[in-house]
Amino acid sequence: MSGTDRFSYRGRDLWCEDSRIEDLAEEHGTPLYVYSAACIRDRWREVRLAFGPDAQICYAVKANSNLAILQLLASLGAGFDLVSGGELLRVQRAGVDASRAIFAGAGKQRWEIELAAKLGVRAFQVESPHEIELLSAVAKAMAKRLPVALRVNPGVAVDTHAYIATAKRDSKFGVELERAGEAVARIVRDPGLQLVGYHVHLGSQLREVAPYVRAFERVAEFMDGAEQRRAGVRHYDLGGGFGIQYGHGAAFPLVELASTLTALAASRGLQLMLEPGRYLVGDAGVLVAEVLGHKRAGDTDFVLVDAAMNDLMRPSLYSAEHPVVPCRDEGRAEAKVDVVGPVCESGDFLARGRALPRLEIGERIAVLATGAYGASMASCYNSRRRPAEVLVDGAGHRRIRRRETFEELWAGEEPTEDTA
Repeated sequence: MSGTDRFSYRGRDLWCEDSRIEDLAEEHGTPLYVYSAACIRDRWREVRLAFGPDAQICYAVKANSNLAILQLLASLGAGFDLVSGGELLRVQRAGVDASRAIFAGAGKQRWEIELAAKLGVRAFQVESPHEIELLSAVAKAMAKRLPVALRVNPGVAVDTHAYIATAKRDSKFGVELERAGEAVARIVRDPGLQLVGYHVHLGSQLREVAPYVRAFERVAEFMDGAEQRRAGVRHYDLGGGFGIQYGHGAAFPLVELASTLTALAASRGLQLMLEPGRYLVGDAGVLVAEVLGHKRAGDTDFVLVDAAMNDLMRPSLYSAEHPVVPCRDEGRAEAKVDVVGPVCESGDFLARGRALPRLEIGERIAVLATGAYGASMASCYNSRRRPAEVLVDGAGHRRIRRRETFEELWAGEEPTEDTA
């Protein structure tokens, strides 16, 4: 059903740990995100055991940036991978010291670099040559020496959706290896900058070890090309992108990847760094929705629910296929349906051609494996309020994000006159 047994049926009812999903929906309303703290702990332990105590594991904040999730991961020992100044302020609000964070992102602004330098992030991941000039200027103005890791694009092809493949030759991310020598030379001759590592991120939802190995080998070959490319370099950041199953396929070969890359890095005297996001939190969440009605159009049967593309963007954006199950299974016969929401877009769907039992109005479904890039990508399109979020921990739970009021949707807007 899902990649974790922390969501399972007891009798006819779907539970998250020791909380019945139907009870959570009754208390907090729908649409509703429900997260399992135990699942997040499970995944953290799995990654830590695989890569060992010396690897630096930095959670990719963009996957799910709720403060309670960040605090949970921080308590487990996670570092944090940031891609914006807002994310830096967010982890600071969660009580995390900036020295546990690395700062990436393809278009850093000066204020973001200044803030990150002031707070003392572990390293800046340089994505483009022009960033080197920005970093240099900030280092000079602040009389600091800033640690930088160069993100290189090794040109390794991966089998994933085009929107989440990030190491293609024409990607906006990273510096092509053919041009990386110039970037290294610029960094090492600057007294305000210190080259501490290399960073590679191939993309998301990867399933194989081989692309990670090819990427490391190409970076190692690049390092061998000149002494200045390896002098002072302390770490190799393999990125993240470990795929989760979404209800089908084999589990990601994490142990194989960890043992292979650990050996390769050790042979070069490099510490491994990695940035899992989805792998830590993806299976830990479900989106709960209530059935509003049914409709048949042509040859398609629709189930209309109160969750929509603004609540879960991935199916519309990536053609992602999340498992969908009833929150209470009455044992009815199944039929193929499209699960769609109220948003005024033909692209507003949560699932297509999915075999589901007949669901009556008022019954509820759970869209599984939505802990990553669900709530973090949600919007208020169609003036819809974003879902509340609940974190379950054993037999207890707490709301970690309330649903907005309608007034909050337009609180920052400035009409031409007071209409109150």
